[in-house]
Amino acid sequence: MAYCVKCGVKLEGGSVACPLCNTKVVAPPEVIGEEKFPLLVKEEQRRNKFQPLLDKTRKGIIELVIAFTVIAVITLVITAIAHKGTFSPWLAIVSVIFGGLYVLIPLLIKPIYSRLATYYLIFTALLVIALYFLIESKGWAEVVLLSLGLYWVVAVVPFYFSKGKRYLSVLLSLFGIALFLVLLDAIGDERLSWSLSIALPTYGVVIISLGFSLIRIKWGKPTLTDIILSLILSSCWGVVAGDFFYLRSISSARLLTWGLSPFIVAVLLLIILILMALFRRVRNFFTNRLT
Repeated sequence: MAYCVKCGVKLEGGSVACPLCNTKVVAPPEVIGEEKFPLLVKEEQRRNKFQPLLDKTRKGIIELVIAFTVIAVITLVITAIAHKGTFSPWLAIVSVIFGGLYVLIPLLIKPIYSRLATYYLIFTALLVIALYFLIESKGWAEVVLLSLGLYWVVAVVPFYFSKGKRYLSVLLSLFGIALFLVLLDAIGDERLSWSLSIALPTYGVVIISLGFSLIRIKWGKPTLTDIILSLILSSCWGVVAGDFFYLRSISSARLLTWGLSPFIVAVLLLIILILMALFRRVRNFFTNRLT
């Protein structure tokens, strides 16, 4: 603990000058102390200062987590031995180990979303694989692993791209969703019964509809009402496309069944959006003429 010799203000560890009077600190490091860093620092602090990954507080928490994890594993092993084989500890041991790893991840790496999310997804995938071999029920791990991969592509990968190349992440996300649908269909049926005939065409219709909406939002001046109606319109087109392509896949003579009502709603919303855009242009034209 040190104080300024001029104004008496208490100095923080690692200070090089008094924060009040800017008097230079000439005390040795043993007297002034070292600068302390919080467990989770702000972005600007992380850019301007070097944060040691293993300071005393962080080391203490890591040691506690490891100690508790080891104690829990030993307790489970002793319990299994005491029950003479009637109790299988492997599922509990795996869960405890991965629980400890989840706590250790933010303590061992910098708290950056993309990096944390990647590590968490990797360990979650490993946990799913371990549970797949420990639990007798089959057929669920593949879906979970595909979902984790889709989340990484859609919600994590965009943060690895710079702002000028974000469009590449959008294209990768669109391709990832399409591949997810195909692989999900391949898990249940190797003949791809519904992905190529129903899911992908419906997905394409939704993407095209959302693309027109985004173009209008970026290069036009839509109101909040226009944006909400455009999203509802895209959803309606998706429902209509799903019903239409499903009927085509079963060779039905009907054009639409339950998708007829969303089709009517979509047509009405499209007319409303077109009229709103035209009326707004006409109003702005006469307003500019009069002024």
